[in-house]
Amino acid sequence: MSTSLSPDSGVSSPTPFIGRLAMSEDEVFADFAARVPLAGAVVAEVGGAFPVAMLHRHGVARWYSVDPNRVAQVDPSGVREVLAVGAEDLPLPDASVDAVFSCNAFQFVDIGPTLLQAARVLRPGGVLYAHFGPIWSAVDGHQLEYTSYDGRDLTFWDDTLLPPWSHLLYTREELRALLCTGVDEGLAEVLVTHVHDSATVNRAFFEDYVAAALASGLEWLEVATSDHLDYEITPPDYDPALTRPVDLAALASGVSARRGAPTRLGVRDVLMVLRKPAYLQESHE
Repeated sequence: MSTSLSPDSGVSSPTPFIGRLAMSEDEVFADFAARVPLAGAVVAEVGGAFPVAMLHRHGVARWYSVDPNRVAQVDPSGVREVLAVGAEDLPLPDASVDAVFSCNAFQFVDIGPTLLQAARVLRPGGVLYAHFGPIWSAVDGHQLEYTSYDGRDLTFWDDTLLPPWSHLLYTREELRALLCTGVDEGLAEVLVTHVHDSATVNRAFFEDYVAAALASGLEWLEVATSDHLDYEITPPDYDPALTRPVDLAALASGVSARRGAPTRLGVRDVLMVLRKPAYLQESHE
């Protein structure tokens, strides 16, 4: 279930359905394929590279996987091509793809330029389908990925070293002091650097995605959000004297005040479905 908006509804900002949204990558792709005719379609994927066999089963004509963390290559069948660039600099012609698809990647991109690029490369009537999270609005919004320590890659779902809301509750100095009471100093510094300095996450709140979508000129078809957490956060036993209690309402109020706009916390997963209207193409001609 989700909120559906008519292109002629006059609604300038969507009201999201809030519930349990989290899906596996296979489920996300199945939902995308149920909405977008893929036989003979040209698709640009932001982040990741779905298996070629799956693309063949759906009869995809061409699938561009846009991901700067992968090696540029073309599948022997010619169906999937990996473009090792950022989505903000999409190297595809105007109005050249039928759909833009993304699964668990929008939190890693500069969302404004990415959506403008999507609007540019989509054909009139083409659909953007993005399922992403967690984002900066989430309890685990720091997204501990692309981080390593002592020769091992860290992941936020296995290495629950950061307390809930630590990316919003603590200053750099406060977080370092807290972490040093439960992990060694080197690891504490890696975590602090990730939260405050890492360029892997965009630190965008849900409202920032909404604003970027509205600014792109794409039409809203559907938006849904979820605050469901599908794993348990069990951080080390940090010094309780340095651990701040979580008052989500007070935290949201403080974040809203700093941002100068109402900001809702708790959003962890988002489904965003947008469409390119005909007038966007006309404006390019």
